[in-house]
Parts: sequence; structure tokens; C-alpha cells
Amino acid sequence: MSTADFLSACELFVGLDAGELEEIASIAHEERYEAGEIICAEHEVAERLFILCDGRVEVRVSLDSPLEPGGEMTIQEVEPGRLFGWSSMVKQQRFTASVRALEAATVLAITADDLNALFDQNAHAGFVIMKQLAEVIASRLRRTRVVCAREPQVD
Repeated sequence: MSTADFLSACELFVGLDAGELEEIASIAHEERYEAGEIICAEHEVAERLFILCDGRVEVRVSLDSPLEPGGEMTIQEVEPGRLFGWSSMVKQQRFTASVRALEAATVLAITADDLNALFDQNAHAGFVIMKQLAEVIASRLRRTRVVCAREPQVD
């Protein structure tokens, strides 16, 4: 399967035509991570967006508090074809969570600068991707609320 074909099934690129998918494929590069390896760390400068090709990764957030220093919570496991590292595409450009490989994983990485340059050349692609990105962020927020509501409360 070509990179463009793989990208066509990714939640972020739904609605793009074959030419636009080829443009994105041309700026994406493959990276491999071993089990236990941190792909991106919470609060670190976010410069790249990632799409999971294969393997398993988990998204974790810090819950540091005086009652539980160093606490963390898994928000979700990312499935192949889904993205993480969306913080690279918003103004703050700091990761809001950490992502760790649970097993060997392959990702496609795209720098935010390259993607933004593509948006400058192709407003349609930029509009579609940012619209999809807003949906991804909203979905992650809903999921985080559900996960946090299930966590036992400390009295």
C-alpha cells in the first residue's frame, strides 16, 4: 500500500483528493519505535504530527498533585490509522500528553512547518485538515472526560 493510500484512511485526511494526499505523502517520513520508547513527552515543544501505521501506543497525561506526586493516567491507546501529536498544529505548540510505544510501532511523522507550508499553497487541503483536526481534538476531550470520570476518587 502506498503512503497516500494509507493516508486516505486516516481520520485527519478524509475529504482530500488523490493529489492532495500525494502532497502530504511527500512530506511524511516513517519512524520506528521500540516497546517502552517515548515518542513525544508532555510539555515538550511539539513540532511534528504523528500517524500510527502499526503497533500499539498509549497516550498518558500527568496528574501531579500534592496527594499523588508523579501520578499519570492513560487516556487512550491509539489505533493504526489514527493520529497523535496534534498539539504541533495549534498555537501553544507544546504536547498536552506523552505517547509511549506499548510494543514496536511504526509511525508517519509530518512536521507542522511542512504541513503549514502546504496549507499556504493549498487552502482547500488546509481547511479540510484543520476542520478534521478540530473534530479529533473535541473527540479526545470527550474521551478524557469519560476516562477521568471512571477513575476512583480519593477522599
